[in-house]
Amino acid sequence: MHCSQGSEGRSSIGRKLAAVAAGMVTTAMMVGCSLTVGTVANAQEEDSPVVESQEGNGSKHFMVYYRAWRDVTMKGVNTDLPDDNWISMYDIPYGIDVVNVFSYVPSGQEAAAQPFYDKLKSDYAPYLHARGIKLVRGLDYGGVMVNGFKTWIAQQGKSVDDATESDYGAYADHVIETYMTSVGLDGLDIDMETHPDAAQVAISDQVITALAKRIGPKSDNPEGTMFLYDTNGSYTAPFANVADCFDYVAYQQYGSDSNRTAKAAATYEQFIDSTKFVPGLTFPEEGDMNNRWNDATEPYLDSHFYDVASYSYDHNLGGMFVYALDRDGRTYSDDDLAHIKPSNLIWTKTAIAQSQGMSLENAKQAANHFLDRMSYTKDVPAETRQTVAAATNLYEVNKAVLGADWNDGYSNTYDPTLELSLTSIDTTALTNAIDKADALLADGVTDTDMLTEARSAVVTGLAGKAYTEADVASWTASLNTAITAAMAGNSKPQKPGADETNKPGPGQESVDRPKVTTGRLASTGSDVAVVLSVATMMVLAGISVFAVRRRG
Repeated sequence: MHCSQGSEGRSSIGRKLAAVAAGMVTTAMMVGCSLTVGTVANAQEEDSPVVESQEGNGSKHFMVYYRAWRDVTMKGVNTDLPDDNWISMYDIPYGIDVVNVFSYVPSGQEAAAQPFYDKLKSDYAPYLHARGIKLVRGLDYGGVMVNGFKTWIAQQGKSVDDATESDYGAYADHVIETYMTSVGLDGLDIDMETHPDAAQVAISDQVITALAKRIGPKSDNPEGTMFLYDTNGSYTAPFANVADCFDYVAYQQYGSDSNRTAKAAATYEQFIDSTKFVPGLTFPEEGDMNNRWNDATEPYLDSHFYDVASYSYDHNLGGMFVYALDRDGRTYSDDDLAHIKPSNLIWTKTAIAQSQGMSLENAKQAANHFLDRMSYTKDVPAETRQTVAAATNLYEVNKAVLGADWNDGYSNTYDPTLELSLTSIDTTALTNAIDKADALLADGVTDTDMLTEARSAVVTGLAGKAYTEADVASWTASLNTAITAAMAGNSKPQKPGADETNKPGPGQESVDRPKVTTGRLASTGSDVAVVLSVATMMVLAGISVFAVRRRG
């Protein structure tokens, strides 16, 4: 797709090929090729994470471009590197509300890529939808909005000059089925990086208008669909007549600070409100020997990430996005450019928090909450606590827990936005029960094995990726039952959670990923199952991701 530094015309090969490929697929389909979704794979329980909740805070967007050819389900697709892919869509951080599924599949590698599209439709999309995330797909402006229509209308035995509103509608239906609904997505993203002439704009205006009747803010389903426009320039001819068709503009300003953000926002504010302008940065793509964006470089306070995220929040822009999520933390060193390496996603997680207004106080609260619950299964070094306390900005807090890179800190998967939401769930009764169980075990109660088993199950669940109020209530009751039985020397108590079905099983932090189920995120003593968003839980608890005090 895009990537521009200074010049608005220069593009990175990886992104551009992926977007152009969309146009190529459309053209190929016009002459007889078809996109096959294939047999939907069955969900694997051990591969599917738990936690269902609405993402985002309701006003600020955060989008990530997810490079599909680097998903764990794709092997040997669009790559000449020997390293295994490490990321899956289950690793997408919290606070994100839009995922742009970005893909390029070279000819002849379609079969190797198919497992990803199968899993996208059967597992990934339902999981992300349960978190309130929309999924869109990037399409090349020239390949789909212009040339794609020309080819399609010719196949109908007509010319562009003969095309009717009905023809444009039929083509829009075709595009939506081909790229969106066939793989379970919610919207489309038009990638504009060229300077089309008036004749081309006349065609794209008609195509975009037809699409907008079906997806996005002007459609009959504005909440359930999305239509985006993304660009790296200020050439507004393809946008001016159709500006109201899009949810927001994603502006690619790779390698640039907030000075460019301000200029571009001013250009587009003649067409859209500032809350619909979303600037974006990038991480280094492997094998890119030309571009040197350097957006995510320490020191954090001097980085483009800090500058643009802060500017977006301070000036009430629509949020922020990042490209190449899986390359978070990578550099332009020869070693990084030549390999695929896992990431703790620290820059993305920090940008989410920064652009959405998390305060330093709340960041420290989230970090300490995480360390507290993890301490039941993994000792927390005093140095980690001290570093959190001494942190002066959000990145330093996150780095204290995550480390600068994979396997460099206490946790590889700590998620500050998710963790802050968990602070709204009262675990006092549960931790009191754990402490009581520990005291009994230290005193040598009669039924040590049963109490040990119950305690182990509870603390493993508490130290999992996430939990609900219903989980905590269930664990507390089960452990108290085990405590009572141990003290009385009674028979074997019921195991924690044994009376519940389809509950998330205890697991290691971001390792065991139970199948997604409809969970109860609040418990009022009734059996009524309700699904609350993370944001709703935080409001009910009086805790907000927004600044209680000024951000760090």
